[in-house]
Amino acid sequence: MKIQQIREEKIKLLAPAENMYKAAVFYNPKMAFSRNISVAALQVFKKIAGRKIVVLDALSASGVRGLRYANEISGIKKVFLNDKNPVAYKLIKKNIALNRLKKKCVPQKGDANILMHQNVFDAIDLDPFGSPNIFLDSAARSIYHKGFLAVTATDTAPLCGSYPETCFKKYGIRSLKTDYYSELGIRVLISHIILALSRRERAFIPQLSFAKEHYFRVFGKIEHAGKITDLLKQFGHIMQCFNCGNRKYGNIELRCFCGNKFEFVGPIFLGKISDRKFCAEVAKECKKKRFIEEGMLAKQLASESELPPFYYDLHYLAKVEKIKLPKIEDFIARLRKSGFKAGRTHFCPTAVKTDAGYEEIIKMLK
Repeated sequence: MKIQQIREEKIKLLAPAENMYKAAVFYNPKMAFSRNISVAALQVFKKIAGRKIVVLDALSASGVRGLRYANEISGIKKVFLNDKNPVAYKLIKKNIALNRLKKKCVPQKGDANILMHQNVFDAIDLDPFGSPNIFLDSAARSIYHKGFLAVTATDTAPLCGSYPETCFKKYGIRSLKTDYYSELGIRVLISHIILALSRRERAFIPQLSFAKEHYFRVFGKIEHAGKITDLLKQFGHIMQCFNCGNRKYGNIELRCFCGNKFEFVGPIFLGKISDRKFCAEVAKECKKKRFIEEGMLAKQLASESELPPFYYDLHYLAKVEKIKLPKIEDFIARLRKSGFKAGRTHFCPTAVKTDAGYEEIIKMLK
């Protein structure tokens, strides 16, 4: 394996020089965006917690994420950088020494699940290649009862409904291919996290969630078991009509107004997937650190956090109804003038989120 030295923010990094998918140790420069916003989010959690924190980067690979946590976040006590790949472990140790972070960083070589069973951490970051499902039970055992959990999923196709059976096998929820697939996918992931942690008496409260390119990223604070009941009350079903395009969510209805049978997803979490105040604080932190694009996303997430679940893709509706597409900002203004909540979403550039019903939206489009 050929090694090159690169930089990511203030970190010097020894990383594979060859194609990242063929390398013995995985390093993806495109995920710098995710790491940037993760640094800001963990810093905000640290401020809220008001204590020094111990962090686990459970699947470290080159170690870049854990190294950045140790170097860029004030109030970090220790960061454990773990990977069971012996080549990755050696590289992690070299990168710790290269950045003079031996006092803060602890290299670990082993199975992430075993490590989590044996220790308690204030914050755990799960950033696997594929699904995080096999790590969540161990994370639930390991996370401090007032901790912070960050989870990545790159298996977006099953989550978004392209492979419903695979989604059911991995996450216990059968997804559907819809025009709001991106938000549906991330809500399936969040639902699975909430239920996995509730089995270990941990309440996972989503704080910041987004979809980008090939992955979903979710951050949540951990609270005591008394909050689990409130979370479970926010689960319901999504009903989708593939005849006219109508959808509803909440309590089960069997038929659409057009007479066609609904297809179902659920039970699924229908509550807030981002917290307005937390996202606003992350945006401020991004500004301080000059993470411009990441700060813009955090601001957008704060803005859309109070809007109802599931967006409407106006391009899709215009195609289905065979009507001319209005300017999105004009349509949002029209919805607001009629007394509805409405706004844009990061999930889709041609979509709106609103509490207006499907029939009302179609009437206003026409």
